[in-house]
Amino acid sequence: MGTESPGAPDKRAASLHVFFNGDMVLEEEALVSVRDRGFLYGDGVFETLRSYNGRPFLIEDHLQRLASSAQALGIPLRYGLEELQSAVENLLRLNRLADALIRVTLSRGESPHYGLQPPESASGGQPTLIIQTHPFHPHPEESYRQGVRLAISAYRRSTTCPLARHKTANFLTGIMARQEAARRWQGRPSQGVQDALFLNTEGQVCEATVSNIFMVESGRVVTPSLQANILPGITRKKVLEICPGEGITASEELFGMERLLQADEVFLTNSLREIMPVSCIEDKGIGKTVPGKITRRLMEAYKGLTTAASRQ
Repeated sequence: MGTESPGAPDKRAASLHVFFNGDMVLEEEALVSVRDRGFLYGDGVFETLRSYNGRPFLIEDHLQRLASSAQALGIPLRYGLEELQSAVENLLRLNRLADALIRVTLSRGESPHYGLQPPESASGGQPTLIIQTHPFHPHPEESYRQGVRLAISAYRRSTTCPLARHKTANFLTGIMARQEAARRWQGRPSQGVQDALFLNTEGQVCEATVSNIFMVESGRVVTPSLQANILPGITRKKVLEICPGEGITASEELFGMERLLQADEVFLTNSLREIMPVSCIEDKGIGKTVPGKITRRLMEAYKGLTTAASRQ
């Protein structure tokens, strides 16, 4: 997961190039039609990832997920995965970026008519593909030292909607959950909330708005099962792969808030945040120290992977 990078926009942003339907153009020249279904209906999918020292991290996994989601939604992807990877790498070089936020967006494209019915390719509908790269602005270091607070969202995730497992361009639920959390915590003397936590309609813990969630119980790492109908995060997958090498037992399970609130440690994962500890859920403090012992080990192991990848 991952859709945001904090910090003020870089002053160079106006002169950055983007990959727009096969061409490298200046960002301000990449004009999307007012009839584009991504703009009209959120009819599209996207991926966000990071580059370290000019090397896009886990790009094969991200592009494969993009391709799988496009196929599931019936959106033609007219580029091979190697072509897309080359486009990302060329764009990083063109924009002279080393540590960057990368976003690949695919919409169903311009429709010859208004209405929900998607156009047939034969009738002229062509998908829109945009790749953007921007300087990466890291989250405040104190978030990793002190942890972040989560609010429990009043919005509930469906347990049956298949779209939950795809990173679609319609992120309105996440946006509204963030706004709801900010309103509830506005003016409180304690620190504000950094994200909202979703449960599904059966009361099972799902994920945060842009991150997967993990907990630690007696040295064991547990994350919500995909059966909770969550996004199969790339960083989530990598953390599950890291655990055995660190001598840590990891599992995917269904569980509710009562169990999460009793956890020794809780942390979030996504491609931009990497691994971020959670200090509080609502007013309930998590664990005795933040980050906890297991969280810290995983943070260090993940950092080792990104450092190694940046030197290749």
